[in-house]
Amino acid sequence: MARQTFGDFGHRVVVGSFDPDPAHMKVDEPLHGLNVQATWLYGFLRDADGLTYGVERKFVGSLTSGGFIMTQNGDPTQELNVHPDSGRSARGELRRIIGGVERKWSDPVFQRLPKGTLPEGEQPMTLHWNGRNLAYDEGDILSIEGPSVGNGMQFFVPSFHEPLIYTSTCYWMTGTIQGKTVQGPIWYDNAYWRHGLEWKEYGYFNDLQIMWQVFCNKFDDGTYEWGHLVNGKDGFTPGVVIRGTEVVAMTPNLHATFDLDDNNWPVSASYDVAGEKYEFEGPVTGRMTEFSESRWANYRAQYGYIRKVGDDRKVVAGLAWLEGFADRVIEQGLDR
Repeated sequence: MARQTFGDFGHRVVVGSFDPDPAHMKVDEPLHGLNVQATWLYGFLRDADGLTYGVERKFVGSLTSGGFIMTQNGDPTQELNVHPDSGRSARGELRRIIGGVERKWSDPVFQRLPKGTLPEGEQPMTLHWNGRNLAYDEGDILSIEGPSVGNGMQFFVPSFHEPLIYTSTCYWMTGTIQGKTVQGPIWYDNAYWRHGLEWKEYGYFNDLQIMWQVFCNKFDDGTYEWGHLVNGKDGFTPGVVIRGTEVVAMTPNLHATFDLDDNNWPVSASYDVAGEKYEFEGPVTGRMTEFSESRWANYRAQYGYIRKVGDDRKVVAGLAWLEGFADRVIEQGLDR
């Protein structure tokens, strides 16, 4: 047995939920000694023809490197590819409001420079969040808005060397992408960790994370169920599922297994969240190969569908984001 260090609990997790009230989410102040290092906005939306669109943005302070816009290019048999509109998304510094009862990124600074400075066709960007509602606009690329689906999800890893606080909120968005009417879930996350390292340099992305599942389902009675299901090493296994203000399943000890195809893409997965069973289905068309190839370490990202086993409520819309590292699934013996 490896020698244990006094006061060190490895990467075991404290899990919970929270009311997404910006008045109590002071991201300009430390939380358990950690400061916000990154904010992510990401999710999937679907149009009336059944085509799926993916969006993802990352903010570090007032800076963004741009947005990923992914589409099936009008063909339902295609997987989700990176669209050229990604290159027209705003990048660089934005004006930011992070205090009080709202958060806002807008008015890209570079776009105030003389004409010809920026690539032709680069679009403005505004992201406005007040807890109850999220509004996101990328000029002629997309314009979507929607309400909170319920409480937020949070977990805390009080590690000596790699502490982490991760918080997530979910919104059901409607609007347009590339002129098509769409709806679907968007997640708005804040992450706190040790200053000085980028996420892909920190221990979670480059070693501890195996697979990370995020999902949201909208049911025919107007209710929503959503959550994060994380499988990792050394106790990094949080799982939280939320329905409105109620936690319906939560554990610091998530168990998961994965079915991989010959190219190591997950085609299905099973999760045990404190005795509650959830199943993931990953269609071929959900694979984001081009997005995944911009990472490394046999990274896989895809959309799919997740349901609680035995839940016969009718899902009218629902999508899930699964990302992780196929090599680690095999190394840890989690493929079946």
